Amino acid sequence: MTLDIRYFIGDAKLDDLVDEFRRNPTGQHSASLQRLINRIRSEPMEGKLALLCTKPHEEWILIQMNGRKKPITVIGDKFNDINDAEWAVFRRRIKRHFGIDLPEPR
Repeated sequence: MTLDIRYFIGDAKLDDLVDEFRRNPTGQHSASLQRLINRIRSEPMEGKLALLCTKPHEEWILIQMNGRKKPITVIGDKFNDINDAEWAVFRRRIKRHFGIDLPEPR
């Protein structure tokens, strides 16, 4: 079941929020973007996407949590930039929650 994204972003334009996230994925965000981020991050642990740092400050991999006391699943994507890693998780979560495919950056 996908949700209606307008409920979470109000009058804000999705393209503007996506651009804001791309510019600063780990910093402070506008109220509309923060509401959206809070929603897509608030999932049950089972099935939740996350990043696992494999080399401190150098490398991250995309994983899926499988519930309490269960091993994680490595999705396979490896990143050398935390901003690229956060963007990958953001895109997948937007797709999962709202059925929206966000394009790769230009």
